[in-house]
Amino acid sequence: MHPSNDIRGTKGTELAERKIALCITGSVAAVKCPELARELMRRGADVRVVMTPRATQLITPQLMHWATGNEVITELTGKLEHVELAQWTDLILTAPTTANTLSKVACAIDDTPVTSVVSVALGLGKPVVVVPAMHGSMYQHKLLQENLARLRSAGVHVLEPRLEEGRAKLPEVQEIVSFVIGLLGPRDMQGMRALVTAGPTIELIDPIKLITNRSSGKMGIAVARAAAARGAEVTLIYGPGNETPPANIKLVRVQTTAEMHDAFERELGSRHDIIVSAAAAQDFAVERPAERKLKHSEPVTLKLVSAPRVLDGVRKLAPDAFVVGFKAEYDVSDEKLLEAAKDKLAEGLDMVVANDVARSGAGFGTDTNEVVIVTPSGSKPMRATKAEIARVILDAALAGLRGRR
Repeated sequence: MHPSNDIRGTKGTELAERKIALCITGSVAAVKCPELARELMRRGADVRVVMTPRATQLITPQLMHWATGNEVITELTGKLEHVELAQWTDLILTAPTTANTLSKVACAIDDTPVTSVVSVALGLGKPVVVVPAMHGSMYQHKLLQENLARLRSAGVHVLEPRLEEGRAKLPEVQEIVSFVIGLLGPRDMQGMRALVTAGPTIELIDPIKLITNRSSGKMGIAVARAAAARGAEVTLIYGPGNETPPANIKLVRVQTTAEMHDAFERELGSRHDIIVSAAAAQDFAVERPAERKLKHSEPVTLKLVSAPRVLDGVRKLAPDAFVVGFKAEYDVSDEKLLEAAKDKLAEGLDMVVANDVARSGAGFGTDTNEVVIVTPSGSKPMRATKAEIARVILDAALAGLRGRR
């Protein structure tokens, strides 16, 4: 066995016995692929690599051979490498995926080793993940977005990039690994139903102006994606955030806090095993929104009133569900954050996930979070990707439900 395989399983066994084909295309983000491959291996995976010609100009096949301990495919020969690899693998991970390769796959064009492997895998019904990485203007191109929609409609899993500095950047390696674990990990939520809220809500001042917050919905969407990947039937109630929800769930879009509250109660008309309220719903609404556009020259005094609380009444409507609430604070000490979480837990919840949105990498719109997870049995601080935190939340919820039964 190649010495590089010594690291397999050193961080966990979630991907033990799993076979992953890592397809690398010609984005500068390819420099992260050695780390990505080895993190997958540390979770137990066997990783083989296929590269486009452009990718080999950025990192060498020899480097990826070292990283994985397996020979790297850079061309197709009479050995039919694209067919053999697609038959061998449990999952195709195309990361990074350029605009060029993404659009070729969407149009069934097979002119590189990567596109050919993906084509065969799709024909065999194997799971395929694409992780776009490119300039922001390319990612926002209408036709590329249409191609992304075509891929999703064909069952391809899309892990959205990080939009920063005018770039659509590759997500952090740990987020990609967590995404893969979610797809290949245990289907231990088969037959269960999960209800998740995510994103902000808005409250109108007049027909144009509104009150809202900076929530993107990333955390709630991470929970919904993880639950669906584990086999649950998922309903996501999503406010006007700018993230792309998973395709394999029931999606309910809302705008105001009252709409989210009403949708939440309607969904609780049927049984749900796990309820995760990650939305950053507005606490206040304007008592009397203006019916016409207010002008800056007119003095305006707004009277704010309490908006409906989404989780109010959840215990009456879902007495047997495991209920998770979120608590956001701003610029508080660890002690104050824990105290706020415990106060919310006393409202009849099974778990509270609290964070201080003033802390770096822990606020709205980030891919990471720094939280304290509080249950009646204790508390656990955690700094990780939102995908990893979602997995921990669901693990605890399943353990809690098993304890009751």
